[in-house]
Amino acid sequence: LYTNFLGMIKSKDKNIIIVVPTYNAKGSIIKVLLGTLNNVPNAKILVVDDNSPDKTAQIINKNFLGNKRINVIVRKSKGGRGSAVVRGFKEALKDKKAALFIEMDADLVHNPNDLPRLIEKAKKYDVVVASRYMVSSQIIKWSLKRRLISRFANLWIKFMLGISLTDNTSGFRCYRRYVLETIDFNLVAGNGFIVLTEIANQIYKKGFSFAEIPIDFIPVDINRSNLNLKELKEAFFTVLRLKITNIKMHLLNNF
Repeated sequence: LYTNFLGMIKSKDKNIIIVVPTYNAKGSIIKVLLGTLNNVPNAKILVVDDNSPDKTAQIINKNFLGNKRINVIVRKSKGGRGSAVVRGFKEALKDKKAALFIEMDADLVHNPNDLPRLIEKAKKYDVVVASRYMVSSQIIKWSLKRRLISRFANLWIKFMLGISLTDNTSGFRCYRRYVLETIDFNLVAGNGFIVLTEIANQIYKKGFSFAEIPIDFIPVDINRSNLNLKELKEAFFTVLRLKITNIKMHLLNNF
């Protein structure tokens, strides 16, 4: 049964584009790309690199020279994960044959082996998120500080915006084409992880369906956090701004 399932995925994954934002990912990017190609061998992978000092883009081009499934966009400087994904989505949407769009990180915290389950779930839902906080999910190791930051961010987003996800800050997501086509990327003002929420807020207001799959989350560094004070402040005030905008739109539509 599992073999048949994989065969079904592989036969249809020509219409999938996976966007991978990178910055100094030389230690993991090859494993990520090989794992992704192994699980969805016919999918296209679009790497958006923020001109990594460790030469991530050059390493990819050297190891996958001639592989038409992998393309690399190099931006001039570090602009943040969120804006890199937006840049990738804009480019990916130019491929009119693409039906599913996936975003995932380049440091192996998002396991390529979870891709088939993410894709399978997307057959019935508009957006699928790989969640660290479902009952059957596991966070193998993480510092207390990092857990508290993540939990607070999720609770704040859910309380303020009402998006019914257990993991609003997961960057491992799959979108159907018609969902991304409705997104006004000009309204996405953030650069970091809060872009995930800005996009999800637009999707949620349009009434598209969300679903989640459980994953085992194994952080590369149990103490390191990608969220600095600047990003946390950006997240707090962005969610506040989105809430106020949502209220204003609701009042305008009902009066």
